[in-house]
Amino acid sequence: MSYLNRKVLDTVRKYSMIRPGEKIVVGVSGGPDSMALLYLLYDLRDDLGCALHVAHLDHKLRGAESKADAAFVEEHARKLVLPVTLEALNVRNMILPGESLESGARRIRYEFYEKVMTNVEADKVAQGHNADDQAETVMMRLLRGSGAQGLGGIPPVRDNKFIRPLIEVNRNEIDEYLGQLQIKPRQDSSNLSTIYERNRIRLELIPMLEREYRPNIKQILQQTGDILRAEDDLLIDLARESMDNCVQFPDVRTAIIRISDFRGYHLALQRRILRLAIEKLTGDLSGFDYDHIRDVLNLALSGPTGNVVNLPQCISAEKVYDELILRPGRPETRVEPFDYSVRIPGETKIPELGLSVRTMGPERVHTGELQPGKDGLREIFDYDKIRGELHLRSRRPGDRFQPLGMSGMKKLKDFFIDEKIPRGLRERIPILTDAANILWVVGYRMDDRVKITANTEKQLVITAIPDNTLD
Repeated sequence: MSYLNRKVLDTVRKYSMIRPGEKIVVGVSGGPDSMALLYLLYDLRDDLGCALHVAHLDHKLRGAESKADAAFVEEHARKLVLPVTLEALNVRNMILPGESLESGARRIRYEFYEKVMTNVEADKVAQGHNADDQAETVMMRLLRGSGAQGLGGIPPVRDNKFIRPLIEVNRNEIDEYLGQLQIKPRQDSSNLSTIYERNRIRLELIPMLEREYRPNIKQILQQTGDILRAEDDLLIDLARESMDNCVQFPDVRTAIIRISDFRGYHLALQRRILRLAIEKLTGDLSGFDYDHIRDVLNLALSGPTGNVVNLPQCISAEKVYDELILRPGRPETRVEPFDYSVRIPGETKIPELGLSVRTMGPERVHTGELQPGKDGLREIFDYDKIRGELHLRSRRPGDRFQPLGMSGMKKLKDFFIDEKIPRGLRERIPILTDAANILWVVGYRMDDRVKITANTEKQLVITAIPDNTLD
């Protein structure tokens, strides 16, 4: 086994990238990095116990040159007797408003890989990012003012499905390897254009730093990324634990931070708690930067009650005494009363709240299979105790129900007060009813009269899901 084969094998095992029996989609553009990746994984496939499937996306950005790239990739896949998926998309016409061509192409490429993974029933996607890419990424994010998470660079494994086996291999090693194989890879002419920030960093900034400051600047940047990535992993774990202690998610679109508890954490954890809470509500942190987190932090720790910070993705942060409330929309935006018939089984949307509710069942169960409701966002009901059609509606004056675990009735208004739910949130909480009673204050408490018991024969599972997380 050659030195480079051994190095890549060690990287794959170090980060547990590939397990025996897995199928790997290899993203191949035809350039040096992806061609080296293809041949190295092909050589190591028996050692790793994996199967390979080649995937190539023609972005249609370079005309005949792009078509030639696709033909080149197909030729090498056939040579290695590997299955291949080729697709051509007019990426320029698929860019979203406000999205750059570079970021749009990246989004579309990942969507393509996800589709190929599904179609061929693969487990992972291997990409050709190398050690030089890592150095360039760390430098680029440093210039943009990223925190430790960004400065950690390219993760060797992302989401447990995108893997970078060449992440510890430098570009010179890749060129030497391809030379030994007598493979002349395709060269993307756009990689020489200094229109793009990454190209300027690779072609101008890093060479200047190597000449005038540190000949080993790439290695320094790679090491910095490794250190910060490990420290970031630790801080994320600590922030998640801390968030559990000071943040409540009363429904799937709202986070309530108890400021008295939040105040006791270190500044680094406070920032991360805010980022994690926002990410849980929105699905990602697109559009959020240092200034947004700083403004929310200042509001929480020193702002007067009633003040509001408006954030990207139409999220607002409002201070209400000892609570910081994060939620979609603006606090002054009133939710109009709503009432929707619930499909069984099926999905019911509440557009006023950006929420969907899914029902599964009714299903017959055995006593040993009964499971309680889960975290307030999913509840399991005794189907035979439900009377008539189900509805999801907003609260109404005089609403009463029997909260789970209680023997008597309680006014919904009193329940909200006891649960310390701010007034501004109460109209945003959907109420599940049948023809006679409230069955569930969604996200908070079900009615005791429809709980499952040892005598339950049929169950109905109902789950509340924010629209931005639906499959």
